[in-house]
Amino acid sequence: MKLSRIWSRWVGDKPPLPEQFTEPGSGEFAEVAPYYDRLMSAVPYKSWVDYVEALLQRHNRQPRRVLDLACGTGKVGSELIRRGYQAFGVDLSEAMVHQCHTQAPRLPAATMDACQLALAPQSLDLVVSLYDSLNYILDPQGLQSCFAGVWRSLTDEGIFIFDLNTELALRMGLFTQDNLRGSDPLKYSWRSHWYPERGICRIDMGFRWEGPGGPHEFEEVHYERAYSESEIKQMLAEAGFSKMTAYNGYTFKPPTARSDRVFYVAEK
Repeated sequence: MKLSRIWSRWVGDKPPLPEQFTEPGSGEFAEVAPYYDRLMSAVPYKSWVDYVEALLQRHNRQPRRVLDLACGTGKVGSELIRRGYQAFGVDLSEAMVHQCHTQAPRLPAATMDACQLALAPQSLDLVVSLYDSLNYILDPQGLQSCFAGVWRSLTDEGIFIFDLNTELALRMGLFTQDNLRGSDPLKYSWRSHWYPERGICRIDMGFRWEGPGGPHEFEEVHYERAYSESEIKQMLAEAGFSKMTAYNGYTFKPPTARSDRVFYVAEK
């Protein structure tokens, strides 16, 4: 199977990082978009939203108007609508946004760069961004711009909840995995490479669809950047947030050196 190339191409060496990256999202989540929900079928989206609601209760917030930032195919936003929120989504990938309309209930969504949010000031009660979406913003200035855009869009009682993969997760090869021996018609083989001097993880992804209309093979290269808790809190403060709390993923405990995912709650 050609997917083995993903494992063998860089034997004994790592692929180079580009000196300058193209626009975030360029070439990412494009060909994989129609298969993404199958790929992520084991992700407990309802439990993720349960945790978001637990955080809202802990911080005494009862939002109504919600933005799912970097919404992907809209699974989280659709679940929020199912629970009675007025939710919509934005994502940089037009192909992923197209999939939002296939959810039940359908998530209204638009293509938009998280680093250049064009949202009405003080129009939202809650902004959520889940599943390490903001790790894809590789430029710290871009992430700072994202935080400022979120702050402007929130009401005075607004709240921002998001998660990030930690350096530990990216350094330890979280994304190195495959399902080549499984029975699912969507086969994949991924290999991650950590670049400590730049704090960036490169993930070479190979896919093969063996279902109706196949076989079809394609590759994508994704990048994530690690940000420290202190960096994130400083950026949030500079954006105007008055209170920032970090949690070890899916708990109410503070992060530790062994945390692989950290949730942040920023209050305006």
